[in-house]
Amino acid sequence: MQAIILAGGFGTRLKSVVSEVPKPMAPVNGRPFLSYVLDSLNKQGFQKVVLAVGYQKECIMDFYKNRYKNILIQYSIEEEPLGTGGCLKQAMSFIDDEFVFVLNGDTFFDIAYEDMAKPKELSIACKKMISFDRYGEVKLDSNLRITSFEEKRFVDEGFINGGIYYLPKNIFSNYSFPKKFSIEKDFFEKYMEQLNIKGFLSDAYFLDIGIPEDYHQAQSDFQGKKALFLDRDGVINVDYGHVHTIEEFKITDFIFDLCRQYQCREYLIFVITNQAGIGKGLYKEQDTISLHRYMVDIFKKNGVEIEAVYYCPHKPEDDCDCRKPNPGLLIKAIQQYKIDVENSVVIGDKLSDLEAGNSAGIKKLKLVPSRYETYPVPFDYEILEV
Repeated sequence: MQAIILAGGFGTRLKSVVSEVPKPMAPVNGRPFLSYVLDSLNKQGFQKVVLAVGYQKECIMDFYKNRYKNILIQYSIEEEPLGTGGCLKQAMSFIDDEFVFVLNGDTFFDIAYEDMAKPKELSIACKKMISFDRYGEVKLDSNLRITSFEEKRFVDEGFINGGIYYLPKNIFSNYSFPKKFSIEKDFFEKYMEQLNIKGFLSDAYFLDIGIPEDYHQAQSDFQGKKALFLDRDGVINVDYGHVHTIEEFKITDFIFDLCRQYQCREYLIFVITNQAGIGKGLYKEQDTISLHRYMVDIFKKNGVEIEAVYYCPHKPEDDCDCRKPNPGLLIKAIQQYKIDVENSVVIGDKLSDLEAGNSAGIKKLKLVPSRYETYPVPFDYEILEV
């Protein structure tokens, strides 16, 4: 899947609280708001995102460069304001797929993108709201076709335009527009009957940070997440020593049930593993990368989402900060994902795994019984019954 994110607006209504960066870069708990939007796309399998930038474009381009996690980033640059329609029409030249999602860089709507894409038709994601006057109402018929876009007024209960569109790449080819135009006013509303727009209804979390009140709400809503940090060999798979092939990778009999329990309690799941065999020349780094892709896929097939895998390729004598018991990889994950360390958990089969967690500020430490000898440590931990 591919997406275009409109990130070139001036953010006039938000200037009283955020004036030094473009609105999508407004800091939320130490991270740009746009990163939360990209996290959602990354998690749902998007391969490419085109950022349509204009106002203070360097701020966005310097920060994200050409990649965000698994997503290729490209830029469509407005040299002058083109409106939502004009900048979108320009950005379409970067899209390879037949259809593309379009999002606003200052709005987070946590929809299921694959479900919205299934009908392969022009669609707008709509959010049901109660007692609202900030947004215009979207009217739909019994077949969920949009029949009108109402002006802003107080509405007891109704649907709003959630700011996510699913469009054919060639949608503008049969229409003539000026260089600057609005996709909402000059296209959706003007040609509504011809376009036959489908409403995709979702009750997912929605937030638009366009006004100070909702920007402040984001600081609360996007607070640090709880995490479960797992060692790999001896916890996820049986430790035969320097496991690096799919044939050797035998899953432990407890790990899926354990992870599902934590996932139901809204923990993000990470894997933190020492892979000294790379540094020792016993196997190649690509072997580890391929094995981890296989591992993530197996977990997904068993109902568990691994958020990210971090590995240290160094030998013990390399004295790096990423090899456990050093906490480098844990700290990296904590900073990248804004993890709440006080409510997070580390599970390992060696005390060095728990040492790394303790050094990173995590106090909930659990040891899987293993063949490794124990030794005194100046912190508390519990034995995990498996």
